[in-house]
Amino acid sequence: MRLSPSLALVASLQFGLAGSRDCHVYALRGETGMILIDAGAGMQVEDLLRNLQADFPTVPLTAVLVTHCHLDHCGGAAALKEKTGCILVAPECSRRILESGDEEASGLRVAREQGIYPPDFQLAPCPVDITVRDGQTFSVDGTEFTALQVRGHSEDSFCFVVEIDGQKCLFSGDAVFYGGVLGVINAEGSGMEGYRRDLHKLKGLEIQGLFPGHGLFTLRDGQKHLDCALQQTGKGFLARQIGQGELLF
Repeated sequence: MRLSPSLALVASLQFGLAGSRDCHVYALRGETGMILIDAGAGMQVEDLLRNLQADFPTVPLTAVLVTHCHLDHCGGAAALKEKTGCILVAPECSRRILESGDEEASGLRVAREQGIYPPDFQLAPCPVDITVRDGQTFSVDGTEFTALQVRGHSEDSFCFVVEIDGQKCLFSGDAVFYGGVLGVINAEGSGMEGYRRDLHKLKGLEIQGLFPGHGLFTLRDGQKHLDCALQQTGKGFLARQIGQGELLF
């Protein structure tokens, strides 16, 4: 699903693209090929790749950039790497989880018990080619990103700032959603303490395109959604969270 000349959505449980457990997987045109933002759950990788080719015919997949290690975002990394030879780029703090296939840290064990994934579903270990740290500016396939660690949804949650078609954009993973909704969930490593430490990093970025891991996204005025989250967090009560009042799902 093409969003702009250089960007497409190729998997999403909300939009019925590829797998029924996939986060939003975005495809960004790089210098020589495509860069995926997140890898989906890995249950329907062939459908994801077909969608990618439909939006950008004959353009190879060169890299996958992971925002954090929850299964719906990282589960497809190993299969994508095996099928395409792409490189995997991930936060330094996510490396051990990805390379060991840690089902506890990734939340897979609990998610299987909750019936979200089949009983026999496993996280395939995947070598990480490039790791990034908070505040680092780095290049993937000729495209420059800035990494911002925004804990709260998980301890390894990262957002990535990048210019797309002349506009400053943010891939926010599950850290911040449309409308200023935050990503606290009932899981170890998730809570407001992380947001109190890190959310300020999203202030004053002048973001236009805001592309979260689920739900609505926007091609303009993305900063107002980040500012809404900042304003709510600065008050004495909890900000709106994912899952409240059937937000998102």
